[in-house]
Amino acid sequence: KLYRQCLEATKTVCGEAHPDTLGSMNNLAIAVNKQGRYKEAEELQRQCLETTKAVLGEDHPDTLISMNNLASAVNKQGR
Repeated sequence: KLYRQCLEATKTVCGEAHPDTLGSMNNLAIAVNKQGRYKEAEELQRQCLETTKAVLGEDHPDTLISMNNLASAVNKQGR
């Protein structure tokens, strides 16, 4: 719940495409993934990855981390 509140506050203060917002989204997705809510984690990670690519570029380290986290969420679902 706190990660979600943090994400919403960061979106409001910084905007949806700000790196801090993307970091908050990534943190939420990781927490959701650890709770076993893999489909929700996948959706968050996909959104995070798409925005991170658009903002920071495909080769940025944060984009690669997002890609790795998405792969983890997909892998946990057996895909």
